Amino acid sequence: MKNVIKLRMLAAVALVSFAFTSKAFAQLPTDNENVYVSLELQGVLDLTLVTNPNLDFVFSTIPQYQNGITKTNATELRVEATVAWDLAVNAETATWENFETYSSAGSTAVLSDIIGVRAIDAAGNSLIDGGGVANTYFNLTGTDQLPIIGDVTGTVDAGDAPGAPGSYLTSPDTHQFRIDYRLSPGLDTYTAGYYGINLIYTLAEDL
Repeated sequence: MKNVIKLRMLAAVALVSFAFTSKAFAQLPTDNENVYVSLELQGVLDLTLVTNPNLDFVFSTIPQYQNGITKTNATELRVEATVAWDLAVNAETATWENFETYSSAGSTAVLSDIIGVRAIDAAGNSLIDGGGVANTYFNLTGTDQLPIIGDVTGTVDAGDAPGAPGSYLTSPDTHQFRIDYRLSPGLDTYTAGYYGINLIYTLAEDL
């Protein structure tokens, strides 16, 4: 009989011990609050002109008229973009604006195609339409865009690869350019005077 009582007491102690242990490991109910995070990625196309935007060409000698005047490193452009891009240049008008004439001979309709452009990247590669011909000046035609990087004409040629996303800060060889100019008006063609024309450099997403 004593053994039965002892067994009952041990069972009761075990039951109480289990109850306390269960309470010690019990989990509290959870509670949740939600935060909605939105993301907007805006494409960036940033073209920066570093150099003086005003260029002066003065023709005062016969050799200058015959051979043209060249200015190297006259324009420096820097590109930052998050998308593939094209870079081109064009004249705003097909002819130069005449502000003053010094003579009555010749024509004041000076064409934009007397302007030759050569583009070189920071690695020393000659550009224009995806590579073009090294060290060659390409003449502007009317107001048509002249591709420097990528294809902006709708006709895909070999070497028309667009520029890659990046910045001149981290990829200067492919995102920094210098532009050389050669102006060749020729003799007995245009009226002596003072003229001006605006050149437009366009950075656009490659489509």
